[in-house]
Parts: sequence; C-alpha cells; structure tokens
Amino acid sequence: MQFRSRVPLVFLLFYAPFLSGCASRSTAPIWNLPPLIGQPMDIAQKTLGKPQSEVTVSPGMMQSEWKRGDVTLSALWKSSNHRVTQWNLISRDDDHALRDGETAPLLVPGQLKENEASYGTEWIESATKPLFYKGVKIVPATKNHAVEIRVTGSEALLQVVYQVSGSGGKSDDILTIPPWQTSFTLPDDATISLSANIYKVLKNPFQMKVEILADGKVVASDSASDGRPVSCKAEL
Repeated sequence: MQFRSRVPLVFLLFYAPFLSGCASRSTAPIWNLPPLIGQPMDIAQKTLGKPQSEVTVSPGMMQSEWKRGDVTLSALWKSSNHRVTQWNLISRDDDHALRDGETAPLLVPGQLKENEASYGTEWIESATKPLFYKGVKIVPATKNHAVEIRVTGSEALLQVVYQVSGSGGKSDDILTIPPWQTSFTLPDDATISLSANIYKVLKNPFQMKVEILADGKVVASDSASDGRPVSCKAEL
C-alpha cells in the first residue's frame, strides 16, 4: 500500500524559504552586552570567554571574534591599553537582511537598546542589498578620566617636563623640588607623557620616581636611584 503526503504543495512552496533560512535569522538573546560596553578587553573576556579568533587589523589595533551558531560578535580594541573602541554584532546573512525601519530584531542577540547614553548604535548594511541591514555597530560613549601626574623622591632640584595630546593639548617645562603633582580631566584617546631629570642634587642618597594615574590607578611609572632621567607615557 502506498501513502501520499496530505501536506498541500502550496504550503511547502510558501514555507520552504522560511524553513531553510531560519538558521540565518537569529532573534534570541545570546550575550548581555550593555554591562560590557566601556569595559577593557581583558574584563570583557572574563564574561565572553576566549575568542574564537584574534587578529591585528592595523598598527596598535586588534580584533577579537566570538561565534554562537550563525551570530558573530567582534570587538575592535587598542593593544596599548585594551580599550574597546567598537563592537560589531551580526545576526543575519545578506539574503535575510532587514529593511530600514524593521531593524529592531538586530538588537536582540546582544540585549541592546537604541538611544542609550552609554553607547551609540549604527546599523550594518548588507553588501548586496542597499538599505537592508544585517547587524549593528556599537560605539561606547566617550569617557572623561581624572588624571594625575606626580614626581616624588629625594630632595633635589628637578627639571620636570610633561605633555598632553588631545583635548586641546597641554605642556609645561618646570624646575621643582619633589614631591610635585598636577591633575587634569581628559577624554579617551588622550596621551600623557612625563619625564624628570636631575638639575641639582640637594641631598644624598638620591632617588626619584614619576607616575601617571588615571581614575586613581597607576597606569605608567618609572624610577631611578642612579641619577638617570626617568620618563613614562600612557594612553587613555
């Protein structure tokens, strides 16, 4: 005896594209990204785990990538300070990209929202379908940092030079007796350099140390007791 399917052919023709493409249209939450946005890469990896791939994309810039099924999460970050400058979350292939105005499902795999103060979002356009989108780019909001530079050591007259790039730039070249310090409020990407050199020793034995602190944490330092110049540099 021969059995024939009772499923109408028109049903199969209508639903076949949906069934074959379901793996390329994930709308389930996978990662909780908002708490990770603004965190350095080493902190983010404690939650995300070891990336499936990690490559150098340009001098000083790295890209780490994680995959869950058909969804890809990548992060661009600075090798100097591990600061993540951009996240990319792609959850659709080009064939199943979403038209403009219907892109909200692209936020779901990362549990993201639009119009958040801590990050901005931008849709990633399909390479083959203009005005259709397959993912979302997430850019952390720029942070300001409390920066302190300081010089400590034995009693001596020191030549202290510092320079700040970004935020209009600041620099100075002074003679001072340690301890000496000054502070700034600086945004992401600012670079600070600090050096000290002996101008006149007033007391032996001699020691000196330079430090750069960001948000209360020492991010660069150098010290000497043999009279050599000391210097350090940090990027926010």
